[in-house]
Amino acid sequence: MSSLRVLSAALALGLALAACQSAEKKAAMDEVKVARGVEAVCAAQADVDDAVVAVNALTAESTVAEAEKAGEKLNNALSALNKAEDQLVKAEVKEYRDQVEIFRQAVNDVSKNKNLTLAEAADQLKGKAAPVVAARAQLAATSVCVAVEDDSMKDPS
Repeated sequence: MSSLRVLSAALALGLALAACQSAEKKAAMDEVKVARGVEAVCAAQADVDDAVVAVNALTAESTVAEAEKAGEKLNNALSALNKAEDQLVKAEVKEYRDQVEIFRQAVNDVSKNKNLTLAEAADQLKGKAAPVVAARAQLAATSVCVAVEDDSMKDPS
């Protein structure tokens, strides 16, 4: 029951934040979407686990109809998991992009004050970078990025 309260509170917060479009508010909304996405992925994973148990429970005495039902349950669960994972990744990318935008705005604001020393500017920006780093780490945890070497740039010798 408490998860329903959390979900409804998150939904209410999301609707309230949707009316405003500042980068900070977009980032907050994206955090809610990420939380909902994680919840959806976990639920879908549990459904897949249940479907695998149903498939593994089939015996030589099971009917074709039971096997088809178990297979359909597994296919539906896998489809739901794929959808949930796709939505989660999209939400994480949006959150990262919004955090980068917030940081970019902070850099622009700091650069307008020409009387600041570099140390003062760095102090002002230090706290603004932490959410970007956290969003990047979260995105990296679910994304696999592979560096591709360009063979045409290598020295042939």
